Amino acid sequence: MENATITTEDYLYALGQNNLVYNDDFRYFSNQTSKNGAIIYGIPDGWLYIDNGANGKISFDSNSSQLVILKSQTSDEMTFRQALHEFPRWKQMLPGETAAAQVILNLKVNGEVTVQLSDGIDSSSVTVSQTGDHELNLQHKINPSATKLILTISSKVPNAEIRISYCCTNLGLIALKNLPCIIQGVIGERRQYIATEFAPEGEFSLCTAPIELDTNYTRLNSVLNYRFGKGPNGFSMLLDMRGYFSRAWNNQAGVDMNATERKAPGTGTITGDHVSTFENDIFKKHDHGLKFSTTAMIPPGNGPTPMSIIDTKSNSRTDVEADGLETRPKNIAELYTIKWA
Repeated sequence: MENATITTEDYLYALGQNNLVYNDDFRYFSNQTSKNGAIIYGIPDGWLYIDNGANGKISFDSNSSQLVILKSQTSDEMTFRQALHEFPRWKQMLPGETAAAQVILNLKVNGEVTVQLSDGIDSSSVTVSQTGDHELNLQHKINPSATKLILTISSKVPNAEIRISYCCTNLGLIALKNLPCIIQGVIGERRQYIATEFAPEGEFSLCTAPIELDTNYTRLNSVLNYRFGKGPNGFSMLLDMRGYFSRAWNNQAGVDMNATERKAPGTGTITGDHVSTFENDIFKKHDHGLKFSTTAMIPPGNGPTPMSIIDTKSNSRTDVEADGLETRPKNIAELYTIKWA
């Protein structure tokens, strides 16, 4: 779509919109890890990164606050993309409208890098090939029959280094930085409710049989990253929390004495002292005192004796004190959910 003349009304319209990009400056890395004191970043939450060539790599430069993509050594296409339509009622908001996108990046090697908006039927793109800093802007008229809206950054240039500072997309003829994101809160956060048994829009219930995500929930899929297992279609599974209590992560504090023995969640593979692992109920090792004597004399006489004879060679047990099927504190049942939009 060719850029139209921008008017004051266009700026005012854009100011009333929301950024459709979640994690536009790559602040969220729920899959980051720590090794030898250094933070190792994975793919930023909400984004999908694919490079099937040799030695492709994605990382984050905390000094410059830039996402760094090192293209593989082959001409395989690298794609870095996000599904912008993953929010409730998008079909009422996006089809037939114009979306504008802006990507700020730096190229270290000459070679084409393309930014594209596609709706499943039509697409618009802009390409840059020279080294240096670039601000890429494009507009796209969303087809009335759109099936999605995807923002993609791609390249086939071997060994290209692409440093991305910012991505934003909103409705209107101009993409504006610093608009509030259409996603409020953090994707993947757990929420809980006391007065409803149904998950609100934008959330999945964790109090139901676990389900597999699909192509409409790529943002949450990137956050979960198969933590609770992978389904038959290759997407992340949700966690089944029905009947479970929550416990704060031990994180080597030594409070959870069996933290290293914690089990994998669902069909996942994460074990030990990590978030989302579980452990079965257990009693701390203890004993009960029996207040009687095995050496007392039985008083003589013809009447009933006031003492019982104890057979110390037989096993004994204390009386049953309750008839419950589990050990538990007083509690109230709540609905747990996980946020996807």
